[in-house]
Amino acid sequence: WSTPTAQTVMSVGGLCCAIAVQFAGSLGKLTVSSVNNPRKMIDAVVTSRSDDEEKREKQVWNKRRQILYTVEKMYSVLLEVQDFEKRFLQTPEEQRESLLEQHRTHTEQLYSSLRERDWDSRINDELFVQIMSLRKGKRLIARLLPFLGAEQATTIVMAIARNLPAIAKKDKQEQVLCWLVEPCAGVIQSLSSSSLTDLLQQLQGPGGSNNTQLHKVLHNKFGLTLLYLVLSEGERLQSSEPHCHLMDDNRWTELVFSVTRELLQIPPSSLATPLFTPRNLLSLFSRYVDRQKLDTLQDKLQISVQTS
Repeated sequence: WSTPTAQTVMSVGGLCCAIAVQFAGSLGKLTVSSVNNPRKMIDAVVTSRSDDEEKREKQVWNKRRQILYTVEKMYSVLLEVQDFEKRFLQTPEEQRESLLEQHRTHTEQLYSSLRERDWDSRINDELFVQIMSLRKGKRLIARLLPFLGAEQATTIVMAIARNLPAIAKKDKQEQVLCWLVEPCAGVIQSLSSSSLTDLLQQLQGPGGSNNTQLHKVLHNKFGLTLLYLVLSEGERLQSSEPHCHLMDDNRWTELVFSVTRELLQIPPSSLATPLFTPRNLLSLFSRYVDRQKLDTLQDKLQISVQTS
């Protein structure tokens, strides 16, 4: 059986009659279907995929699942590392050496999870970017940095700077990268002048007349803040360290000139709003530009004049 309308049986004056059900606002009457005549619910178009497409999709999913597993595994180890101090104080003195060795192993395990190979200290950039593309991955790196040794932490900050355009692209909506400012600042403040120059180079990328990486750094809140931290630390070293000769380092000078040139050329509306602007940047730029350009930079970057 199959009828074009749904019907309701009503009793009127002792007689039964069937009345078609009406639906206000509907385009027509409710159609009734049977097992043999099912009602069409949606227009479904069946598309066939090639074996190569299915294989690629499976590879993408497997890779993402592996990244998620790596992040969760690192978090488990990180919790052990974070709990070390409390456990150390509660542990009898004769057992503390063993606990300390376990702590070193856990810390090394965390760093090893990011390395290219077990015997290589370099960070696996592809894996690192994939981890940093996850909200939880960015928070993981932010929490991990303070527990690493100086050399390991420096390597990770270098990787952040080197891959910043790709990492920032994944952070447009979430803005979680800003959680990394404080731990990165701690690492930057411990760098030698040579390592600081290396970091500035990593931030700028290969360079050339069309420095697209530096453009992207200037357009990103976290990237610009990180750049300011590097420049500010360079100025602090030059002002307070008698044996610091950054001004004599041609590489540092060329890099700062490159940054200054881009800052002067970029329209204010295109420049990102940093989390903060160190006041000693004005002193830094005064070493490299004339008064007119310095006033332009002060106005554009909204740098407060440093008072003694």
